[in-house]
Amino acid sequence: MSDPVKRLSSSMPLVARARNARRIMSNDIPERMTAEEQPYCIWHPDMATEDAYRSMASGFPDMRYQVGRACAAAGCHALYQELDLLPEVSIAEEGRESETDGGKLIYDEIMSFKYRYVIMDDCKRTVELMDYVCPVYLNGNTEVRWRLTALRGIARRFNDDLLPCTKEDMHLGLEVQELDERHDILNDNEAKLLYNPLPRDLPAVKKTLLTQMAAHDGNIERYTQLATSGRTLTQLDQDCVIRGIIHHTMYARWWAGQIKNDTIYARSSPYVWDIQRAIMARRIMLNDASAFEEGWPPGVPMPYIIWWPLQPQPDMLGLLAMKVSEMKRQCAAAAIVCDYENVYKSLDPEPSWHLWNIASEFAANPFYREDQERRGGGRCRSGG
Repeated sequence: MSDPVKRLSSSMPLVARARNARRIMSNDIPERMTAEEQPYCIWHPDMATEDAYRSMASGFPDMRYQVGRACAAAGCHALYQELDLLPEVSIAEEGRESETDGGKLIYDEIMSFKYRYVIMDDCKRTVELMDYVCPVYLNGNTEVRWRLTALRGIARRFNDDLLPCTKEDMHLGLEVQELDERHDILNDNEAKLLYNPLPRDLPAVKKTLLTQMAAHDGNIERYTQLATSGRTLTQLDQDCVIRGIIHHTMYARWWAGQIKNDTIYARSSPYVWDIQRAIMARRIMLNDASAFEEGWPPGVPMPYIIWWPLQPQPDMLGLLAMKVSEMKRQCAAAAIVCDYENVYKSLDPEPSWHLWNIASEFAANPFYREDQERRGGGRCRSGG
């Protein structure tokens, strides 16, 4: 290692962990490491030899589970047995997904136990040797080795720190690298999980589509089983959640509780305010005036579409416009779509391109478009 890397390692634990991970994967086992200098992932992008991992476990016994995980990825069944570990679910999933003979033996051995444990947490990058969870089932939460091949280009303007991130590298590469197609598309057996009850032990870690469909359908039971790891929601994940909230009242209520209690589900969303906006839209469509009795909730964005898939009652729109004056245009738009002519007239909205467009695209009654054109003139059509 170069002198600059050594100097950075002495003052920055993150760099020290990266340096030590690289050394281990190059079969150069450090003589000493403090707890904060010990890396979590020591099996990607390269793997050490079996002897190097054996020395690692001997010299740093509190890293035996990382070595066990590396054994599962590399298919080192003999060394895994020497470690005498508790049957741990991420090691089982790593072994199954490694497609090695030794990995399959490790998977079968762990699955033969009546109870299994969560000791390694890929999102937190922790190994809990004392206060572990048991019994648990395989739930596809492991960031298995083939997942680590997906990279985001370093040239991106914005790069969020998406979880899990076992290598602490923000998934960055010189160029974008996608997953192999076979790891990104469900096979026939995996696709059957979309329309069948979920087993306690998921047979694969490819559960992105399963989770998105559960959110899209507002299925609380399936979503809570599938989305337990704290994995950061992608934009598509979040779009599915919002769709589920907009269409399913109980899912909206469940999400409101998750946000209020700051649960692992709420913390997984990088843009939780968009979910809050969808919840408020659903409540308005259900004529739930308690949502804004004391004024609009602070910090919650105001929705624009409050008339689909349900239409609020006329009195609800009038009350909302009165209590929250900033929502007057949205109420006028809803009145146009719902053909509440009296509500529209009472609101007397300023002519705008937005309302003219709503009237032109969604209103069966020509009155609203004609009123916008008559009072707004050319400004409405031009967007001025």
